[in-house]
Amino acid sequence: MIDQQKAAHVEPIAKQITVDLTLEAAFRRFTEGIDEWWPKRTHSVWKEETARVEMQSSVGGSLVEHHRDGRQSVWGTIKEWDPPHRIAFTWHPGRDESTEQLVEVEFSLIGDRTRVDLIHSNWEALGEEASKMREGYVSGWDQVLGQFLSI
Repeated sequence: MIDQQKAAHVEPIAKQITVDLTLEAAFRRFTEGIDEWWPKRTHSVWKEETARVEMQSSVGGSLVEHHRDGRQSVWGTIKEWDPPHRIAFTWHPGRDESTEQLVEVEFSLIGDRTRVDLIHSNWEALGEEASKMREGYVSGWDQVLGQFLSI
């Protein structure tokens, strides 16, 4: 188990994109439609062996990667579900849930477009690996959200 007491505070990652979708459509795409846009080949536990990604639509539900052979990898648990405005979930793909971080996503209407704000925090749960892992996610979230934009 990672000693979180020894981990120094690590700043959250904050990302923002604006999409040409209504608030409701952006929320649905991010949640129900995650399998359509998530870059599974590069940003998943099993890469090309991933069959699909699923986000269950309620507090306590899971964010799950499904392998082609039927295995599952739980990436996190839904902590807040407030369609079409906000979702928050724990995050620990491929790792034990004792290392979970928190991802919060807010959807705001800006004219006829929707702004999506993502905050990834609680890096301290990763202990000594926190800063290194965070560094990889800075560009990782850019790539993931880029896929969300491209659909």
